[in-house]
Amino acid sequence: MAVSPISRGAPRTGPARRALRKKRRFRCVIGVVSAGLLFELGLRPFVTDAYHPRPFPVRTVRNYYEGLAVAHFEPDGLGQLGDRLTGNQALRGAPEGLIVGDSHVVAYSVRDQDTMGAVVERLSRASGQPLNIRQYGWPGANAGTFLAAADALLQARKPAWVAVVLNSYNIGVNALTSHDWRMEVASDYSIRLIHGKYLRQTAFRDRLVQWTGRSALALALWRRVGVIWSRRTLESGSAATILEQHDSRLAEEAARVPRATVLALKKSYGVRLVIIYAPPVGVDVEPVEAELRSLCAEEGVAFLSVQEALARDRNEHSRLSRGFHNTAPGVGHFNAIGHQIIGEEIWRYLRGRSLTSMPR
Repeated sequence: MAVSPISRGAPRTGPARRALRKKRRFRCVIGVVSAGLLFELGLRPFVTDAYHPRPFPVRTVRNYYEGLAVAHFEPDGLGQLGDRLTGNQALRGAPEGLIVGDSHVVAYSVRDQDTMGAVVERLSRASGQPLNIRQYGWPGANAGTFLAAADALLQARKPAWVAVVLNSYNIGVNALTSHDWRMEVASDYSIRLIHGKYLRQTAFRDRLVQWTGRSALALALWRRVGVIWSRRTLESGSAATILEQHDSRLAEEAARVPRATVLALKKSYGVRLVIIYAPPVGVDVEPVEAELRSLCAEEGVAFLSVQEALARDRNEHSRLSRGFHNTAPGVGHFNAIGHQIIGEEIWRYLRGRSLTSMPR
């Protein structure tokens, strides 16, 4: 027997259909809002970027996309984020050491007490040569940024020594094309620093950043977009890709970047300078590392590579110093093991030197 439309529950009139559509839309909106609130509450333990008025203002950043960690910064106006805290109390009257670098020094992915600076600080105090360590990092930065920040860092901090942590990305063609501070290198190895366009703040960008900072969900989405953008930038901004897209003049200029960087860092930081080279794990000595070592020897600049220490630890202990439980093995930033190794190598290099007699 045929079933009529009425028995099937189908509305017979236009108003009934419209009421049904409104009801469905309402349920959809309620579902979306409920999901948003659920994500907002669920993400709060893992995502935050907030300021807290302790004895001095502290910026707290929670990270979840490489491990799970909470990073604290003192927003002192020096650098993009300020001083990455070490989790140790500062000692009155102790000399300061300065560690400068890119996202490996920012170290979102490890706890304060696991950073390379915290390791140096603890080892120095245990040995009777106590230091206070300041760490300034810029995500995605290159050599130009470390040069542009030199005067402000030295005047404000007056450190006994400055360790600039470099890798091949910092002193290659990317230093000429960076969105932060980029450099132009002349044939005589003199450089000109150019302000990156992304640093130009707008009222809309400022309001957007403030709004996303209040919501864990918005901040998580903002960071995810940033990660995707960074990956695309790295893929399209690899040295080979950039050089393929430009003429040979860029390749010639890129070849001058390592020497120009050493000369400029020496001029900016003086005898305080120690260049630390931190390569990828599991690779032999890179050509740029060998070049950098030779240049530093030629110019009388202190140089330390952690390549051998990283390789030795991997071979002896069968563990990785990069990567996290939620990333591919050995891929990404240095984990707590990597920071421990680098911190130990920095202190091993410095402990035989007179820290307090260096210019301050």
